[in-house]
Amino acid sequence: MTLRVRQWRKRQRELDQLLRYSDSDGEQEGIKNVPSVPGTPSSCNSDNVPGTPDRVMSDNALETSDDFDTDVDYWSTDLEQEPNEAEVTSFEDELRQWALEYKVTHRALNGLLSILRKQGHLLPVDCRTLLATPQHNTTEPKCGGQYKYYGLEKGICRYLSQMESNDVHLSVNVDGIPLFRSSGVQFWPILVKCGHFDPFIVAMFSGQSKPNPLENYLKDFVSEYKHLKDNGIVFKGQTYTVNIDALICDAPARAFLKCIKGHTAYESCERCLVRGTCVERRIVFSEQVSTSRTDDGFSRVEYSNHQTGISPFIAAGIPCVSSFVLDYMHIVCLGVVRRLLIYLTRGPKVCRLSVESH
Repeated sequence: MTLRVRQWRKRQRELDQLLRYSDSDGEQEGIKNVPSVPGTPSSCNSDNVPGTPDRVMSDNALETSDDFDTDVDYWSTDLEQEPNEAEVTSFEDELRQWALEYKVTHRALNGLLSILRKQGHLLPVDCRTLLATPQHNTTEPKCGGQYKYYGLEKGICRYLSQMESNDVHLSVNVDGIPLFRSSGVQFWPILVKCGHFDPFIVAMFSGQSKPNPLENYLKDFVSEYKHLKDNGIVFKGQTYTVNIDALICDAPARAFLKCIKGHTAYESCERCLVRGTCVERRIVFSEQVSTSRTDDGFSRVEYSNHQTGISPFIAAGIPCVSSFVLDYMHIVCLGVVRRLLIYLTRGPKVCRLSVESH
C-alpha cells in the first residue's frame, strides 16, 4: 500500500505541473509547448489535429483532475510499476485468512479495519464485507426439512498439505442440536475431525424433528466416504488413504444411526448379548460375563432383538460395533459418578454423608 501512496503523489505532482503549463502558456503558444508526461502518446498534441482549439488540452486536464481515480493505471514508469490486481487484493486475502484462522471477533476486526483505513489502506468498513460472508445459502428440501451437503473430500483437502503421513484418520460426530425452547426446530450436523485439526461440517440438516428417512440423510456422506475409501484422495501427486476410526455420538444418536433399540430396552447393550432386568423401574445389567457382539454379526443383522433395521453404515463397510465408541461423559460422569454423588449427599441415611463431612 505504501507503493500506491507514492505513485499517487507522483501522479498528483505531474498533474499540477501540467495544469500550470496549460494556464500560463496555453493561450500564447498553444499546447505544443506543454512538456510531455512520461508514458503519454505524442499524438495528443493539438498541432497534429487540424482545427483543434488551444484550450482543449487544458479543459481535458481539468476534467481529468475532477475525475481523478488512483485505482486506474494512467501512467507507468520503468522505476515504479503499478501493482497488479493480485498484489492489490493479496493484503485483503491475508487479512481474511488471519481473521478466520485465529477466530477474531467481528468487533475486534472492525476496530482493526478502522485503524488500517486511517493509515491509508483501501479496506472495507465492515468486517462482513472483508470476510465475504454469504447472505444466502442454497439448500434442498430433504428428509422433512432443509438439507445442505458441503462435501467430505473438500474438507479433508484443507489439511492434506500439513499432514506428515498419507493415511487420513477421521472421527465422525452426528447429533441433534435443539435451537429454541419454544420450538422444535433443530440442527443435525455431520461433523468430521481429521487428525489433530479442527473439525469441519460435511452436511447440515434443519427440521422440526429427526431426519427421516435416515438412508436419505446419510446417502451423500456414505457414498462419498465409500468412494474415498476405495480410491483414496490424489493431492499434489500423492495418494492419501481415508478411513473412519471412530463415530462419536451419545446414546440416543447411536441408537438412531445404528438402527438399534434405545438404552432403556432390555437388550440395549451395544457390546454384549446380556439381557437386562427391571429393578425399581430401571434396566439393570447384572451379569458379569456374557458373549460379545461382533461386527460381522451386526452387518448380517443377526441380533434381531437388538437391531430394529439395517444401518446405512453397513453398506459403507463401517464396523457398527467397534467403531461406535461409548461416550465417557454420559456413561461415567453423568451416569455412575452423578448417581454416587446424589446418594452421598441426598440418598438414604445408610450411605448419606453427615453434615460435618461435607
